[in-house]
Amino acid sequence: MTVGSNMQKAKPHVILIAYHFPPAQEIGGFRPFRFYKYLKQMGYVCHVITATEPEEECPADVVYVPDHLRPIWEGWTKQRLSFKAWVELLIRKLMFPGHIGIMWSVEVAAHCRALVHDHPQHRFVLFSTYPPLGVLFGGLIVRLRERIPWIADFRDPIGVGVGVGPLPRHARFWNHCLESFVFRTARAVVANAEGAAMVWRNRYPDAQGKLHVICNGFDPDDAPTARELPPRKQKVIVHAGALYHGRNPDLFIESLSRLRKRGVTEASSVRILLLGAVDAKAGLDAALYDEAERDGWLELRPAVPKRESQRLMEEADGLLLVQPQSNIQIPGKLFEYICIGRPILALVPQRSAVEQILEKAGVPYMCIYADDEMEAVDRKLLAFLRLPTAPTPCSLWFRNNFNAEYQAEQLATIIRAIQ
Repeated sequence: MTVGSNMQKAKPHVILIAYHFPPAQEIGGFRPFRFYKYLKQMGYVCHVITATEPEEECPADVVYVPDHLRPIWEGWTKQRLSFKAWVELLIRKLMFPGHIGIMWSVEVAAHCRALVHDHPQHRFVLFSTYPPLGVLFGGLIVRLRERIPWIADFRDPIGVGVGVGPLPRHARFWNHCLESFVFRTARAVVANAEGAAMVWRNRYPDAQGKLHVICNGFDPDDAPTARELPPRKQKVIVHAGALYHGRNPDLFIESLSRLRKRGVTEASSVRILLLGAVDAKAGLDAALYDEAERDGWLELRPAVPKRESQRLMEEADGLLLVQPQSNIQIPGKLFEYICIGRPILALVPQRSAVEQILEKAGVPYMCIYADDEMEAVDRKLLAFLRLPTAPTPCSLWFRNNFNAEYQAEQLATIIRAIQ
């Protein structure tokens, strides 16, 4: 058998460009990690390129490429801008406001190309998972220079979740240009929700054959499960994760405050824990939250390591999900909440993708809509507070469709199709 025929039979190596990757705490980093884990179990050789700094020495198949400009844009440090920083700043101002990783993508592409050149006997498939924007540029550069098949894991349309309110016209123009170029260039494009895929089917009808949906999900080896509730006088409702860019729980906090002032027993016997960073752009009502903290029924706690966060969710009487700004996005924490099985309160738009999953997941829940009247919010919140706190197993439909093994198989099917 010839070397060429051996190459055709062997599985290709998979390069994964993932800006966020464990040990990073960003929930978006666990999606590429799950693909990496289960593709390797299926016999694929994977190479990860990430901006996440390792806690200790990197595994041999994970390459750490730091994004030196991220601390500047996110306000972690102040320093004199280099030439690269000025270039990225100009691009951010004129074309892609709010995005990061643009100059980082050049170095990432160089690492990808070196991998390909160092293994001439192997075939490669490139998988990039957005956000941030830098992974798209990295994928584009490698695809155009090396001509290897590229899977663009878009997750959401460009610009979704970047800021509050409509984007300026020039940003919408450049977002569309980049997005359409990726659709033309990539061999496959992946959405993480059917709602996002519907948006793209309308925008790019000629590209429907390369569009796929692989949802977020959970790792069956590491799925959270409900723990026994600790002895305490009050129920605890937990929101785990950052509040940013329109993820604002004011509607819920205002309602609970009203119910408490009316002397409703269920409202007076509950405490809220908002666990994670709070961005100024979330627009929280500072006076309301200060009053609630003084009265002892609300706690804002900074982010903690994932294991601690998971423990707090597993010991909660109820779980809060805040997604009022989008009816197509599905936060990754939803899948963790459903695995735990205790009541879920979701702040979402009507007919949202979140509610569609909750309807079939088999766990107790209540949805408060972003445009509900005050009386409806209070009625729904009270009904939620009265739900039993005993954990409920999720449905077979949920376990079959959202576990990471199945999703890696979906990705492997795409890989085989584009070789």
